[in-house]
Amino acid sequence: MSIHFLKLPSGDDGPLKAVMVYIHGGGFISGSGTAEFYGPDYFLSEDVVVVTLNYRLGALGFLSTGDSVVPGNNGLKDQVMALRWVQQNIAQFGGDPGNVTIFGESAGAACVHYHMLSPMSEGLFSRAIAQSGCALNPWAFNTRSEARRKAFRFGETLGCKTNDSKELAQFLNAVPAQQLVEGVSEAMTEVERDLGTVFFKPTAEVENQDVFLPAEPADLITLGKFHEVPFLTGVNSSEGLLCLREVMAKPAVLKKYDNDFEILLPSNLNLERNTPKSKEAAQKIKSFYFGDQPVSQETLSQYVDLSSDAWFVTGVHTTAKLHAARSGAPVYLYQFSFDGELGFMKRILGACRFPGVCHADELGYLFFSPHLDVELEGTPEEKMRSLLVKMWTNFAKTGNPSLPDVKWESVTESNPCYLNIGTELTMQPHLMKDRMTFWDELKQTLSN
Repeated sequence: MSIHFLKLPSGDDGPLKAVMVYIHGGGFISGSGTAEFYGPDYFLSEDVVVVTLNYRLGALGFLSTGDSVVPGNNGLKDQVMALRWVQQNIAQFGGDPGNVTIFGESAGAACVHYHMLSPMSEGLFSRAIAQSGCALNPWAFNTRSEARRKAFRFGETLGCKTNDSKELAQFLNAVPAQQLVEGVSEAMTEVERDLGTVFFKPTAEVENQDVFLPAEPADLITLGKFHEVPFLTGVNSSEGLLCLREVMAKPAVLKKYDNDFEILLPSNLNLERNTPKSKEAAQKIKSFYFGDQPVSQETLSQYVDLSSDAWFVTGVHTTAKLHAARSGAPVYLYQFSFDGELGFMKRILGACRFPGVCHADELGYLFFSPHLDVELEGTPEEKMRSLLVKMWTNFAKTGNPSLPDVKWESVTESNPCYLNIGTELTMQPHLMKDRMTFWDELKQTLSN
């Protein structure tokens, strides 16, 4: 854990400052809170205290046997420990323990959302920001049965074929950490690797001491069992550009997807492969995004839209809608569409010919990194960086991200509005309306 502040407080420093605790992303398997990537410089200039943290990842952080032997969610419980430490100690660094905002991106955003759902995290924060991720995204949750299957498949890959949780746990405890890290990829199928599947992830736990997640996320949200704190969430305009990484490395997989479109169905549709319902859903989705065209190099833009919606946007859209309907606290929704020079992920992927803002590309406007060597003075990028940091810190300080000349309206059931953060900041009526309506109707049809 790292605590970032401009100076240690003294007796005449006035009131304690708002605290912003950042949870990094990386698919629950990689990443860290290092200042090399998440430099807090821009936030500190707005007079807040910034905390970054690390947590256990991969099998060490998220393997679960689906029972009380290895209940799972160790990485999230690490974060709880960090948040408890903040409550007990942050005042010594000038931070206000009564005004803590947790924020994160991608898997870190899903973690933020999980803390909103967890009884273990109650009272540890007062606001939440989830960027491009939530507990309802298909890459963010394993059912208990899924988690158990993956745990035993992982054990078999490493040399322990068993159906006994205690035997598996005893075996894994003796495996060197490096093997536990490398074994995750080995345990995955070729299709899982091609899709960039997140293997170990959070799961609901059986009744036990120290339960972080007592039920599935969708059930907790539907029942209103979450912490009612001001909530800011949103997506980038072309999240699915991230998914080009796999298909550009192995163009042949596009042909595989075209021939067997069911592969692309998100797991949270809860469909069994090769059943009439699964085939029907696959056909509807393919027809909506591709019409009568094949999945190919020529239709990569449609593939990006599908990937954006299936893996990111539908979950965030549903989360904002459900929380707004059930929470007494405001929910603010955004789409980040400013496609500028600080968007590093799009450049890393070699996807600059595609329009839109890739997954993670907003981070360059929030955090300083020596890897982003861009001259900013007087540029639109400098203006955007200033605006974005100001909105995020306004939210952390007051629970409202509005600027003096931009009123950011909160989401309601009758007004599912969002702020489009582009060259201009404008309120818009409905996030990706046609595409989200398609998914809402598809899920309704499948539930009948």
